[in-house]
Amino acid sequence: MSRPLSDPYLIAAFWTGVAAFLLTLTLVGVIVFLRVRLRLRERRWDRFVAVWRPALLAAILDPGSAPPLPDLRPGESVLFLRLWAYLQESLRGDAARLLNETALRLRIDETARALLVRGSRTERLQAVLAAGYLRDAQAWEALVATARSSDSLLSVNAARALVRINPLRAANGLLPLVVTRADWDIGRVAGFLAEARQAFWLLMAKTIPLLQLQELQRALLLAEALRIQLPEATLARLLQPEQPTGVLQAALRLSDSPGLAEQVLRFLSHPEAAVREQAVLQMGRLSTPSDLPALTGMLDDPAWPVRMAAARALASLPFLGSSALEALEQDHPQAVDMLRQVRAERGLG
Repeated sequence: MSRPLSDPYLIAAFWTGVAAFLLTLTLVGVIVFLRVRLRLRERRWDRFVAVWRPALLAAILDPGSAPPLPDLRPGESVLFLRLWAYLQESLRGDAARLLNETALRLRIDETARALLVRGSRTERLQAVLAAGYLRDAQAWEALVATARSSDSLLSVNAARALVRINPLRAANGLLPLVVTRADWDIGRVAGFLAEARQAFWLLMAKTIPLLQLQELQRALLLAEALRIQLPEATLARLLQPEQPTGVLQAALRLSDSPGLAEQVLRFLSHPEAAVREQAVLQMGRLSTPSDLPALTGMLDDPAWPVRMAAARALASLPFLGSSALEALEQDHPQAVDMLRQVRAERGLG
């Protein structure tokens, strides 16, 4: 006859085993449930695409003879928004316009505005994209709130949508965000801000002198990415020796005006090699024959990147030929390899 467990350690071990078994069963049940739900969603999506993708393509490729659109059933608006946003990414011109008109007939703009407020993260992202493609001014405030949110992906796409809707109005509200949000990639932001380039030029010329250091560096990087030519007076105020290295490098890259050549020239003697290197490269664009002694002197700089930059800058000067570059090798032995390399790169013999 078996005796009941009496040892407290055995009892604890028994119940621990029971709990572990039940937790395992629960975990297996959850995994099975999630996989089944995922499969059902995938099948529903596949069925929806099989019906709606041909219908949408027909509506934009042959609108005159396209058959009527299928009925959009309750709960399918989100699926439509997903498919519609996917198609919009690859369309331009009349095709994109016709796709927009189709979405408006189905009141997808109303769906997008609702999802902007109460949708899941994925649904909100689709709604943000839709509001931008539809240029839906009624979604403006919701998009502004999204652009100010902490979610990097949602916020930067909301900024993109705002620029699509109204570039000028968006520029005024987005510049403070662009210069403060380090989680927004400057290259990507510049890609969609091109539509508001002129508006940003005016704003940046006014606000750059007022920005804090970190904001200033991002603003200059944005100006460079957008190929914005800042006023000489603005750049002249930035080209001061006491400025941080990052600011000076960015300001030097933007200094394409001959009127700034004298200030750029002064930075050939800056204590930071990175600043000297950028100043040398910029002088390759701004130099006149009278600047040649200062530029050739940089071939003896103690920093290898500066010597290399000097060789490249000299090789780019239209008034300096191959024989002159070759002659420099005799006077600047530290830069022989650099001069030969740039001559070979440019096919100068």
